[in-house]
Amino acid sequence: MKNLENKYIKLANECADVSGKIIKKYFRKNIKIRFKADNTPVTTADKEAEEKIRDLILKKAPECGFFGEETGEFNLNNEYVWVVDPIDGTKSFMGGSPLFGTLMGLMKNNTPYLGVLNQPILKERWIGIANKETKYNNMKVRTKKAKKLKGLKMYATSPMMFAGKSQKVYKNVRSKIGETHFGTNCYAHGLLASGFIDVVLEANLKPYDYIASVAIISGAGGRFTDWKGNNLNLKSDGKILASGDPTIHKKLLKVIQKVK
Repeated sequence: MKNLENKYIKLANECADVSGKIIKKYFRKNIKIRFKADNTPVTTADKEAEEKIRDLILKKAPECGFFGEETGEFNLNNEYVWVVDPIDGTKSFMGGSPLFGTLMGLMKNNTPYLGVLNQPILKERWIGIANKETKYNNMKVRTKKAKKLKGLKMYATSPMMFAGKSQKVYKNVRSKIGETHFGTNCYAHGLLASGFIDVVLEANLKPYDYIASVAIISGAGGRFTDWKGNNLNLKSDGKILASGDPTIHKKLLKVIQKVK
């Protein structure tokens, strides 16, 4: 089992290295952008980075399935499945901001097992083994403990992701915590794992937006679930809560579930 774990960590690092070079080549350059059916942008960098990751996985881990934002999916019923977002935060990337990341999550039997968050511009990388350990640039990190809700540092990608009942949930949680910070995309997940922030609350996510981060945050001692407290997988509804302190996580779930 350990040999297999090491194999996948080595592969994830290789994918991060190679895709990072592609992303750096296009960062703050005038590149081609198109809009997908859901009106979200995709760039040449997104496409090329994921294609390279996919090719490496097919070559070096043919026993694995694959679920990618840009290039589709195959063999999702396999024991191991990679879930990839080449640039989580494409809008930030397009605007010249380094607050984006490459997410690569490996699932075992539809459960997050291994996660990588790579930020090639800032040369930062988080690698997590679910519920075991997380390293930031090869040094172990832990989430931050907290005692009360008021004053916690909470992040979300955008206030516009909350609508209808989700907006009520967001407002209720914010009223208990205080200020919310926006615009960091998956980079906030790394900050949470390293103990700099306390909570990430989001809605309307896809599996490639959170699978890697589940392993990273749980490996650092935090909790990452849906709004009902269920563990996350490919079938989850995209409403997520991540907390550095498991006790705080329980309190926030109660706040969320009070909203009718």
